[in-house]
Amino acid sequence: MTELNIKSTIALLTDFGTKGQHYVASMKAIILKINPNVNIVDISHYVSPYSIIEASYLLKSTYYHFPKRSIFIIVVDPGVGSSREIIGIKTNANYYFIGPNNGIFSNVLDISEISECKLIENEEFFNKPTSKTFHGRDIMAPIGAHISNGIPLSRFGPDFKFNSLNEHQLFYKIFPDKNQIKCIIQFIDSFGNGTTNIPVVNNEIKNFNLELKNELKILIEIREREYECIFTTHYSNMPLNSILIVIGSTGFLELSINQGNASKELDFKGGDIITFKF
Repeated sequence: MTELNIKSTIALLTDFGTKGQHYVASMKAIILKINPNVNIVDISHYVSPYSIIEASYLLKSTYYHFPKRSIFIIVVDPGVGSSREIIGIKTNANYYFIGPNNGIFSNVLDISEISECKLIENEEFFNKPTSKTFHGRDIMAPIGAHISNGIPLSRFGPDFKFNSLNEHQLFYKIFPDKNQIKCIIQFIDSFGNGTTNIPVVNNEIKNFNLELKNELKILIEIREREYECIFTTHYSNMPLNSILIVIGSTGFLELSINQGNASKELDFKGGDIITFKF
Protein backbone atom coordinates (compact mmCIF):
# COMPACT_ATOMS: atom_id res chain seq x y z
CA MET A 1 0.00 0.00 0.00
CA THR A 2 1.48 3.35 -0.99
CA GLU A 3 1.49 6.38 1.30
CA LEU A 4 -1.19 8.07 -0.84
CA ASN A 5 -3.52 5.09 -0.36
CA ILE A 6 -3.23 5.06 3.43
CA LYS A 7 -6.42 6.30 5.09
CA SER A 8 -5.66 9.60 6.81
CA THR A 9 -6.17 10.21 10.53
CA ILE A 10 -7.19 13.48 12.15
CA ALA A 11 -6.83 13.73 15.93
CA LEU A 12 -8.67 16.37 17.95
CA LEU A 13 -7.60 17.96 21.24
CA THR A 14 -9.83 20.61 22.84
CA ASP A 15 -10.99 22.07 26.15
CA PHE A 16 -14.67 22.01 25.16
CA GLY A 17 -15.70 19.75 28.08
CA THR A 18 -18.89 17.80 28.69
CA LYS A 19 -21.20 20.64 27.61
CA GLY A 20 -19.19 21.29 24.48
CA GLN A 21 -19.80 18.01 22.67
CA HIS A 22 -21.88 19.83 20.04
CA TYR A 23 -18.77 21.91 19.25
CA VAL A 24 -16.82 18.70 18.73
CA ALA A 25 -19.61 17.31 16.57
CA SER A 26 -19.59 20.48 14.44
CA MET A 27 -15.85 20.16 13.82
CA LYS A 28 -16.23 16.51 12.85
CA ALA A 29 -19.13 17.36 10.53
CA ILE A 30 -17.01 19.93 8.67
CA ILE A 31 -14.13 17.46 8.38
CA LEU A 32 -16.37 14.68 7.06
CA LYS A 33 -18.01 16.96 4.47
CA ILE A 34 -14.55 17.61 3.01
CA ASN A 35 -13.17 14.08 3.44
CA PRO A 36 -15.80 11.45 4.35
CA ASN A 37 -13.17 8.71 4.43
CA VAL A 38 -10.88 10.11 7.12
CA ASN A 39 -10.37 8.51 10.54
CA ILE A 40 -11.17 10.93 13.38
CA VAL A 41 -9.68 10.23 16.82
CA ASP A 42 -10.44 12.14 20.02
CA ILE A 43 -7.31 12.67 22.12
CA SER A 44 -9.30 14.56 24.75
CA HIS A 45 -11.99 17.21 24.99
CA TYR A 46 -11.53 17.58 28.74
CA VAL A 47 -8.39 19.69 28.91
CA SER A 48 -8.77 22.11 31.83
CA PRO A 49 -10.19 25.32 30.34
CA TYR A 50 -7.49 27.44 28.69
CA SER A 51 -4.66 25.24 30.03
CA ILE A 52 -1.76 25.45 27.60
CA ILE A 53 0.35 23.39 30.04
CA GLU A 54 -2.12 20.49 30.05
CA ALA A 55 -2.75 20.61 26.31
CA SER A 56 1.00 20.54 25.61
CA TYR A 57 1.47 17.55 27.89
CA LEU A 58 -1.36 15.54 26.34
CA LEU A 59 -0.19 16.29 22.82
CA LYS A 60 3.49 15.53 23.35
CA SER A 61 2.69 12.29 25.19
CA THR A 62 0.39 10.91 22.48
CA TYR A 63 1.12 12.21 18.98
CA TYR A 64 4.12 9.96 18.23
CA HIS A 65 1.98 6.83 18.78
CA PHE A 66 -0.10 7.75 15.73
CA PRO A 67 0.70 6.64 12.18
CA LYS A 68 2.82 8.97 10.07
CA ARG A 69 0.88 11.66 8.14
CA SER A 70 -1.61 12.02 11.02
CA ILE A 71 -3.02 15.52 11.45
CA PHE A 72 -3.49 17.06 14.91
CA ILE A 73 -5.98 19.88 15.47
CA ILE A 74 -5.58 21.64 18.80
CA VAL A 75 -8.33 23.98 19.96
CA VAL A 76 -7.20 25.21 23.36
CA ASP A 77 -7.42 28.81 22.36
CA PRO A 78 -8.02 31.53 24.98
CA GLY A 79 -7.01 34.15 22.38
CA VAL A 80 -9.63 33.23 19.79
CA GLY A 81 -10.82 36.28 17.85
CA SER A 82 -7.68 38.28 18.71
CA SER A 83 -4.64 38.96 16.54
CA ARG A 84 -3.01 35.67 17.54
CA GLU A 85 -2.00 33.58 14.53
CA ILE A 86 -3.23 30.16 13.48
CA ILE A 87 -0.36 28.09 12.17
CA GLY A 88 0.16 24.81 10.35
CA ILE A 89 3.25 22.73 11.02
CA LYS A 90 4.73 19.72 9.27
CA THR A 91 7.51 17.74 10.95
CA ASN A 92 10.39 15.83 9.45
CA ALA A 93 8.58 12.65 10.56
CA ASN A 94 5.48 13.66 8.52
CA TYR A 95 3.14 14.68 11.32
CA TYR A 96 0.92 17.75 10.85
CA PHE A 97 -0.24 20.16 13.53
CA ILE A 98 -2.83 22.94 13.28
CA GLY A 99 -3.56 25.33 16.10
CA PRO A 100 -3.08 28.76 17.66
CA ASN A 101 0.39 30.19 18.14
CA ASN A 102 -0.02 30.47 21.91
CA GLY A 103 2.88 28.41 23.25
CA ILE A 104 1.49 24.89 22.92
CA PHE A 105 3.78 23.82 20.07
CA SER A 106 7.01 25.10 21.62
CA ASN A 107 6.51 22.61 24.47
CA VAL A 108 5.82 19.72 22.08
CA LEU A 109 8.26 20.12 19.19
CA ASP A 110 11.88 21.15 18.94
CA ILE A 111 12.64 23.55 16.09
CA SER A 112 14.94 20.88 14.59
CA GLU A 113 11.89 18.59 14.13
CA ILE A 114 9.94 21.08 11.99
CA SER A 115 10.23 20.96 8.19
CA GLU A 116 7.46 23.46 7.32
CA CYS A 117 5.58 26.13 9.23
CA LYS A 118 2.84 28.21 7.57
CA LEU A 119 0.58 31.04 8.64
CA ILE A 120 -2.98 29.86 7.98
CA GLU A 121 -4.73 32.72 6.19
CA ASN A 122 -6.04 31.51 2.80
CA GLU A 123 -9.79 32.02 3.22
CA GLU A 124 -10.49 29.92 0.13
CA PHE A 125 -10.23 26.88 2.42
CA PHE A 126 -12.25 28.25 5.37
CA ASN A 127 -15.79 27.28 6.26
CA LYS A 128 -18.24 30.10 5.44
CA PRO A 129 -19.49 32.14 7.13
CA THR A 130 -16.40 32.18 9.34
CA SER A 131 -17.17 32.83 12.99
CA LYS A 132 -14.84 35.07 15.00
CA THR A 133 -15.35 32.87 18.07
CA PHE A 134 -15.15 29.34 16.62
CA HIS A 135 -11.98 29.08 14.57
CA GLY A 136 -11.79 25.40 15.48
CA ARG A 137 -14.82 24.66 13.32
CA ASP A 138 -14.37 27.26 10.58
CA ILE A 139 -10.60 27.39 10.06
CA MET A 140 -8.71 24.57 11.79
CA ALA A 141 -11.13 21.72 11.00
CA PRO A 142 -11.39 22.45 7.25
CA ILE A 143 -7.63 23.00 6.92
CA GLY A 144 -7.00 19.63 8.59
CA ALA A 145 -9.52 17.97 6.28
CA HIS A 146 -7.92 19.49 3.17
CA ILE A 147 -4.49 18.28 4.30
CA SER A 148 -5.97 14.78 4.68
CA ASN A 149 -7.08 15.08 1.04
CA GLY A 150 -3.52 15.76 -0.04
CA ILE A 151 -3.53 19.56 -0.28
CA PRO A 152 0.02 20.74 0.57
CA LEU A 153 0.61 23.03 3.52
CA SER A 154 1.99 25.70 1.20
CA ARG A 155 -1.53 26.35 -0.20
CA PHE A 156 -2.83 27.70 3.09
CA GLY A 157 -0.57 30.69 3.62
CA PRO A 158 2.95 32.13 3.69
CA ASP A 159 5.97 30.87 5.59
CA PHE A 160 5.98 31.45 9.33
CA LYS A 161 9.40 31.60 10.96
CA PHE A 162 10.08 28.73 13.33
CA ASN A 163 11.68 31.07 15.84
CA SER A 164 8.50 33.16 15.90
CA LEU A 165 6.61 30.39 17.68
CA ASN A 166 5.38 31.75 20.99
CA GLU A 167 6.74 30.05 24.09
CA HIS A 168 4.95 29.04 27.25
CA GLN A 169 7.85 27.84 29.35
CA LEU A 170 7.31 25.20 32.02
CA PHE A 171 9.07 26.01 35.28
CA TYR A 172 11.92 23.58 35.95
CA LYS A 173 15.03 24.24 38.00
CA ILE A 174 17.72 21.92 39.37
CA PHE A 175 19.65 22.79 42.55
CA PRO A 176 22.53 20.26 42.53
CA ASP A 177 24.15 21.65 45.69
CA LYS A 178 20.92 21.03 47.62
CA ASN A 179 19.90 17.82 45.80
CA GLN A 180 16.60 19.48 44.93
CA ILE A 181 14.42 20.00 41.86
CA LYS A 182 11.63 22.55 41.56
CA CYS A 183 9.13 21.45 38.92
CA ILE A 184 5.60 21.99 37.73
CA ILE A 185 2.52 19.76 37.74
CA GLN A 186 1.67 19.26 34.07
CA PHE A 187 -1.42 17.11 34.39
CA ILE A 188 -3.74 15.52 36.94
CA ASP A 189 -5.60 12.40 35.90
CA SER A 190 -8.99 11.16 37.11
CA PHE A 191 -7.30 9.23 39.97
CA GLY A 192 -5.68 12.42 41.30
CA ASN A 193 -2.17 11.46 40.23
CA GLY A 194 -0.01 14.48 39.40
CA THR A 195 2.40 14.25 36.46
CA THR A 196 5.44 16.49 36.92
CA ASN A 197 7.85 17.66 34.23
CA ILE A 198 10.80 15.76 35.77
CA PRO A 199 12.06 13.55 32.91
CA VAL A 200 13.39 10.07 33.62
CA VAL A 201 15.37 7.74 31.34
CA ASN A 202 16.44 4.26 32.45
CA ASN A 203 15.54 5.03 36.07
CA GLU A 204 17.75 8.14 36.11
CA ILE A 205 16.56 11.74 36.25
CA LYS A 206 17.99 13.61 33.25
CA ASN A 207 20.96 15.85 34.09
CA PHE A 208 20.67 15.12 37.80
CA ASN A 209 23.01 12.17 38.39
CA LEU A 210 20.60 10.19 40.54
CA GLU A 211 19.45 6.62 40.08
CA LEU A 212 15.93 6.01 41.34
CA LYS A 213 16.02 2.84 43.41
CA ASN A 214 12.98 1.03 44.72
CA GLU A 215 11.82 2.34 48.14
CA LEU A 216 14.05 5.42 47.92
CA LYS A 217 12.65 8.06 50.32
CA ILE A 218 11.96 11.48 48.80
CA LEU A 219 10.66 14.63 50.47
CA ILE A 220 8.27 16.85 48.54
CA GLU A 221 7.25 20.38 49.44
CA ILE A 222 3.82 21.68 48.45
CA ARG A 223 2.61 25.08 49.67
CA GLU A 224 5.32 25.14 52.38
CA ARG A 225 4.27 21.72 53.70
CA GLU A 226 6.56 18.70 53.49
CA TYR A 227 5.58 15.11 52.87
CA GLU A 228 7.70 11.98 52.87
CA CYS A 229 7.20 9.84 49.78
CA ILE A 230 8.55 6.51 48.62
CA PHE A 231 9.71 5.82 45.09
CA THR A 232 8.33 2.55 43.77
CA THR A 233 8.24 0.72 40.47
CA HIS A 234 4.61 -0.36 40.97
CA TYR A 235 1.74 0.20 43.35
CA SER A 236 0.92 -3.33 44.47
CA ASN A 237 3.90 -3.75 46.80
CA MET A 238 3.13 -0.58 48.79
CA PRO A 239 0.67 0.00 51.68
CA LEU A 240 -2.70 1.55 50.93
CA ASN A 241 -2.80 5.36 51.25
CA SER A 242 1.00 5.68 51.16
CA ILE A 243 2.39 8.68 49.25
CA LEU A 244 4.31 7.41 46.25
CA ILE A 245 6.57 8.61 43.47
CA VAL A 246 6.44 6.50 40.30
CA ILE A 247 7.72 6.79 36.75
CA GLY A 248 4.62 7.37 34.66
CA SER A 249 3.97 5.82 31.28
CA THR A 250 5.01 9.06 29.55
CA GLY A 251 8.47 9.10 31.15
CA PHE A 252 7.91 11.75 33.84
CA LEU A 253 7.80 11.36 37.61
CA GLU A 254 4.29 11.18 39.02
CA LEU A 255 3.08 11.96 42.52
CA SER A 256 0.43 9.54 43.75
CA ILE A 257 -1.34 8.06 46.75
CA ASN A 258 -1.94 4.32 46.60
CA GLN A 259 -5.70 4.01 46.01
CA GLY A 260 -6.15 7.61 47.13
CA ASN A 261 -6.41 11.00 45.46
CA ALA A 262 -3.07 12.80 45.78
CA SER A 263 -4.30 16.03 44.24
CA LYS A 264 -7.08 16.43 46.81
CA GLU A 265 -5.26 15.07 49.86
CA LEU A 266 -2.00 16.98 49.24
CA ASP A 267 -3.76 20.06 47.85
CA PHE A 268 -2.13 20.63 44.46
CA LYS A 269 -3.47 21.40 41.02
CA GLY A 270 -2.22 21.63 37.45
CA GLY A 271 0.34 24.40 37.03
CA ASP A 272 1.47 24.34 40.68
CA ILE A 273 5.20 24.43 41.40
CA ILE A 274 6.45 21.81 43.86
CA THR A 275 9.88 20.85 45.21
CA PHE A 276 11.48 17.40 45.27
CA LYS A 277 14.22 16.88 47.87
CA PHE A 278 16.37 13.80 47.32
